[in-house]
Amino acid sequence: MKSFTKAVPVLGKEEFVRFASVVGDFNPIHYDRDFAQAFILKLPGVVAQGPLVLLLALDALASEGCLPQSGSVRARIIGPVFADMVIVFEAKDDGCFQLVGNGKAVLTGSISEPRPERLAISIDPRAMGSVAD
Repeated sequence: MKSFTKAVPVLGKEEFVRFASVVGDFNPIHYDRDFAQAFILKLPGVVAQGPLVLLLALDALASEGCLPQSGSVRARIIGPVFADMVIVFEAKDDGCFQLVGNGKAVLTGSISEPRPERLAISIDPRAMGSVAD
């Protein structure tokens, strides 16, 4: 994978609500600022759904032609993405990438190369029948 840095579209509460309607995640932490601020973590505002954050990273990879045809993409959300947060996608030559918001990584991940496929065949002679059949 090539190294690159790319600005990610800024998403707001409206996009969080629209995404919630698609995936059925109507947790008020994603659309109700008062709830998010009063929640146990006392967040400064509404938070993006995890799958939406992952899609931001996948979109950045795809737009640069870096999604593997085979192999795998692994990612881990390590921080919240708040409404209207400016986020940058950073990719490195070694296949590692991250989303950075407000100077801190909010998602880290990597792309792995495809593994050679293994083919295993086992034959049960009892299932083959006899020559006379």
